[in-house]
Amino acid sequence: MGIEKDFLMRQLMILFESIHKILRYRKDGDKVKALDEVKYFYECLKIEVDINSMKIEKLIEFLEKDKSLNNEQIEMVAFVLKEQGELSETTEIKLDFFRKSYFLLNKVESESITFSMDRQMKLAELKDFLN
Repeated sequence: MGIEKDFLMRQLMILFESIHKILRYRKDGDKVKALDEVKYFYECLKIEVDINSMKIEKLIEFLEKDKSLNNEQIEMVAFVLKEQGELSETTEIKLDFFRKSYFLLNKVESESITFSMDRQMKLAELKDFLN
């Protein structure tokens, strides 16, 4: 059991570092590097399918059942989806990414026993944009 927890913690740290790089590259205006890091993030989770084209319900089912991701990992996927929305060139694509991110974060929020100010702020930000 200890080895499994160590692996999970290491994976979470790698994913967190990847998200940090995505944020930094996007803020620096380096869209190519940011998108490369998005690709790396999904590779780390061994997600080879195009989740961008999935409907929200199918995406949740895929992440939970097919990939067996826990809520922390799903929350990170939601953060990356939000960043993909920020990197999108059209409003329609941006809205799709933001919707997916919002529903994933909302799912995690409703199931989580811990409070996260960062999650609350992202939810509020996404809700404001979507309304």
